[in-house]
Amino acid sequence: MKKTYKKKEEKLTSEGTELRQPVAELEAPAAERKQDEQLLRKTEEDKLAILNSISELVAYQDTEHRILWTNKAAAESVGLTAAQLVGRYCYEIWLQRSQPCAGCPVAKARQTGKPQEAEITTPDGRLWLVHAYPKQDATGNITGVVEVTTDITERKQAEEALKESEKFNLSLLANSPNPVNVINPDTSIRYVNPALEKLTGFTLAEIIGCKAPYPYWTEERVKKITSDLETAMRRKAVRIEELYRNKSGEQFWAEITSAPISKNGEFKYLLANWVDITERKQAEEKERELQRELYLSSRLASIGELAAGVAHQLNNPLTGVLGFSQRLLRKSTDEEASQDLKRIYTETERAAKIVQNLLTFARRREAKKEYSNVNNIVQGALELRAYELKTSNIDVITNLDPSLPKIMLDFHQIQEVFLNIILNAEQAMTEANGGGKLIIKTEKKNGYTRTTFTDDGPGILSENLDNVLDPFFTTKGEKGGTGLGLSVCHGIISEHGGKIYARSKPGKGATFFVELPIIAEE
Repeated sequence: MKKTYKKKEEKLTSEGTELRQPVAELEAPAAERKQDEQLLRKTEEDKLAILNSISELVAYQDTEHRILWTNKAAAESVGLTAAQLVGRYCYEIWLQRSQPCAGCPVAKARQTGKPQEAEITTPDGRLWLVHAYPKQDATGNITGVVEVTTDITERKQAEEALKESEKFNLSLLANSPNPVNVINPDTSIRYVNPALEKLTGFTLAEIIGCKAPYPYWTEERVKKITSDLETAMRRKAVRIEELYRNKSGEQFWAEITSAPISKNGEFKYLLANWVDITERKQAEEKERELQRELYLSSRLASIGELAAGVAHQLNNPLTGVLGFSQRLLRKSTDEEASQDLKRIYTETERAAKIVQNLLTFARRREAKKEYSNVNNIVQGALELRAYELKTSNIDVITNLDPSLPKIMLDFHQIQEVFLNIILNAEQAMTEANGGGKLIIKTEKKNGYTRTTFTDDGPGILSENLDNVLDPFFTTKGEKGGTGLGLSVCHGIISEHGGKIYARSKPGKGATFFVELPIIAEE
């Protein structure tokens, strides 16, 4: 029995399985659809929850502006529920109008079928940014518009405040009496105010966007200014005094205080405030010149007194040596002794000349002044040296101002000064180049007649430039020269109420300036 029963059970099971299989196949799609519907409801609920959680006002309207649905923020903005808003017109609720406003983005979105954007002010004075997105059906017809509205009142106020602040700051810069410029991190010019335009001669339009080196930098100081700018760009406040040039090429001094400006920790630009200190620098230079002249005059006076005493003490013994050596030389029959005596006589004669120069330097005789023309003195000095200049291959170029007035001076003393300067230039050019070019120019300058002597010789070293007028200073070494020539010149020009000074760069020649005051002829 058991065996028979098992067989029947297996058969029934088998038959049952065969019978139930078609039923399972029919029930499966229904279960899947139910699962899909649940998932869809869950998704819609999540979307709704998301829309209700955002602060933007979201409303879905039909083509007649009637509200079909709103999120929680939209309903709360007018103190109603979402259900109470359904069927009402959006422009009635938020704009308190009987019809849409001009330029309504919702209307434009419905008409064009494209998203629209607009800023709208509500009756309570708040500003809203409205985005309208048209919704289409499968055939392309517009069935409604989704409106997303953001309150941008505070943001706009902040933007306006920032614009006003920037406008105010720009106004301060534009009206500042001090020149100001603003430089971007890449060194390009961002802004210059009118005061800087006036100082440099370059307009904002001419230099905006220009990167360093800027056109108002001087070529010889580019390296130093670049270094200062790099330091400032490393967010360090820098204060410098520098020499610049304007558009016409004239140089000026400026004191610049720069400060880096950062925003949110990021370097944005460099603000540089300028002060024109040209007059101060000129006054300082004039003060230094006066100090040098005072120092030199004091030294000249002291050395003059010493020189006079020494020269008088040496003059008599040297006269004796000269006389006796000359006498012995006439009597000597020994050739070797005669050569020694000649050397004694020559060296003693040289020493006597030095003593004579000392006496000339120390002598303080009053100049015999009369009205003379400086041009005539220049021409007279050149005539005296004409042969030597020609044989030394020196080309002389003169540029003498014919309108130069007569001034009160001692003709022979000033000629001595000019001859000394010409002779020094001649020697320097001949020794360095075997010849050269000497340019002599006269002109009126600030109540003075200025005579300049410019040569193309080796120039004067910077460390020697301040000492060329000092007594006994010479660069000729064993070649000769007592170092008193230019000192005597300085004394003569000082007695005339004038100035003598030099400017030079090694390898580019030297220029000597002689300035004598113009005193009107009675």
